Amino acid sequence: MAQQIGFISGSIDVPAGIEAAIERACSNVGIPSVGLWARVPHYVAAMPFPAAAVALLNGLAIVSGLVIDSHLLAEAAEAARKKVDELIAQSSEHQAMVRQLEQQIDELEGTPAVLDDRTVPSGDEIAAELERYLRGR
Repeated sequence: MAQQIGFISGSIDVPAGIEAAIERACSNVGIPSVGLWARVPHYVAAMPFPAAAVALLNGLAIVSGLVIDSHLLAEAAEAARKKVDELIAQSSEHQAMVRQLEQQIDELEGTPAVLDDRTVPSGDEIAAELERYLRGR
């Protein structure tokens, strides 16, 4: 499957790791390779995020033809999503931040969004508050 996808040469500025360099080097010497990545909201990046693992496993299954049972991990992802939703629901500042982040994504991806006029804390402020909350648990 990696041979069918190929390597698309180009330039893009994104945070990347060694995987991207290995993938490109493999392509340059004719070794089939493919990179998989999952988006993780920055405000939960410091905690386990099973939804990303599910996305990566599902992507691996697609490109490799493997059958991977990820239903237990998907259940963990749903439980984690509910926990984050509960944490956000407990703070009007967090709710405003999530609305702001959703608006930014919608603007980047061309989807219209509606926002109110409340002041939204920065992503770093929200991440710090979430980490403080989780440490208190």
